[in-house]
Amino acid sequence: MTLRSLPALALRLVLAAVLAVSGYIHAQLYIDGYRSVHIIGSLFLLQASAAFAVAALLLLGAPLLLRIAAAAIAVGALAGFVASRTVGLFGFSEQGLQPAPQALLSIIAEVLALLVVATWQAFELGLVPSRSRAAESGAGDQAEGLAHPAGRRQGREARMTLRSLPALALRLVLAAVLAVSGYIHAQLYIDGYRFIHIIGSLFLLQASAAFAVAALLLLGAPLLLRIAAAAIAVGALAGFVASRTVGLFGFSEQGLQPAPQALLSIIAEVLVLLVVATWQAFELGLVPSRSRAAESGEGDQAEGLAHPVGHRRLHDVLWLLLPVAVMAGLYWYGRVHTPNYETSLFGNRGTDAMLLKAQLGSALLGLALIQLLLALWMYGRLPVLRAAPHGVRTTHRLIGLTAFLLSLPIARHCITAYGVQLTDTRVALHALAGCFLYGAFVAKVIVVRHRRWPGWALPLAGGTLVTAIALIWYVAPFWYLNGSQAPGL
Repeated sequence: MTLRSLPALALRLVLAAVLAVSGYIHAQLYIDGYRSVHIIGSLFLLQASAAFAVAALLLLGAPLLLRIAAAAIAVGALAGFVASRTVGLFGFSEQGLQPAPQALLSIIAEVLALLVVATWQAFELGLVPSRSRAAESGAGDQAEGLAHPAGRRQGREARMTLRSLPALALRLVLAAVLAVSGYIHAQLYIDGYRFIHIIGSLFLLQASAAFAVAALLLLGAPLLLRIAAAAIAVGALAGFVASRTVGLFGFSEQGLQPAPQALLSIIAEVLVLLVVATWQAFELGLVPSRSRAAESGEGDQAEGLAHPVGHRRLHDVLWLLLPVAVMAGLYWYGRVHTPNYETSLFGNRGTDAMLLKAQLGSALLGLALIQLLLALWMYGRLPVLRAAPHGVRTTHRLIGLTAFLLSLPIARHCITAYGVQLTDTRVALHALAGCFLYGAFVAKVIVVRHRRWPGWALPLAGGTLVTAIALIWYVAPFWYLNGSQAPGL
């Protein structure tokens, strides 16, 4: 971007500041009572989270995408304000500049955001005359955007040296587990912890910080962000321990309650610390390298806040995110969906539907085991049989397709009739394994279609898929057909 009279840093800071003010106002209104308003409360929380995230990103740089996001947040807030004072918004209406003074301050912040973005674009497009040739030459713009200046010694020294694990993979894993921790705390906050003095605010603070750092990690991972991620995890774990021992601000909890959020949160935060520790071990050279190319740092040129240059590696990692997205999407839908116990399965309801699902689930397990045997044949792991003919591969794929199609009506009935329930161990295992099953299926399809993966990737994906089907069968069809009992459950 070419700024001819105003320094780029000033515009970035002003825009970040007014966005943060807007986000703070909406977060405050959400806590003070708007959280109880249907849909509107969620929109206030969404606006606050988006405003804080974009404001944090603006501290690093301001490509066009971030400026568009900032303008969209401001326009959305203003549009909601106007609609709620005129035609109504999702059945909600408000009067004038109420609540005061937050309504007026919010309008001022959002208008300022739009003015800053407009001024920014005017300078970039050359609509404002320059005042100095130095600024016009763009000499002061070298650090603009989200990438640090290439070739500078400081940039080279700040780059992390990863000798065996791709930097991008560590960044995405760290961002993912942080986001999971933030989501759990945000969900608990909404579900009731918001009413607990001080503790509610701490839950909201942890969720906001986790989401913000996770978003920043998608751009890069300097030491400061890694320290921040570790601090968030340590703080959450320390709060958990304190609330189960000496108490925390007069609040105490028992064991792994609430379930399963407490256990999932601990797992996420421990993973954060493990990833950060692994990251530091590779950076400090405590882990031996596996290739001279990696040791020479050829794959690290884009580390920091610059974009990665290993396009193939980026492509592979992004493909791996798809199974995770499928699992997370199914879990989210199952949790927010209202169960409809009268849902039919091919016209059957109640116990008839359960019996039919048990039968179809058993057939699904049979197909999965046949697939497993055919795969072992193709890999030469069945000594009594010779090399598998070409027709075995075709049969293997057809059975896999049949099994997938057979699973769809079962899954549709389960998630519609019951959603994702975590009431006891058996039900939780069944629901979570069902979400995992379709993520594993997507992962196997990706491995089959992309031949760059290691030779063990396909057997691992296929074996995981069969294991998931077997687990689902044990905790549901077998349990039902065995008189509602199964060893260990």
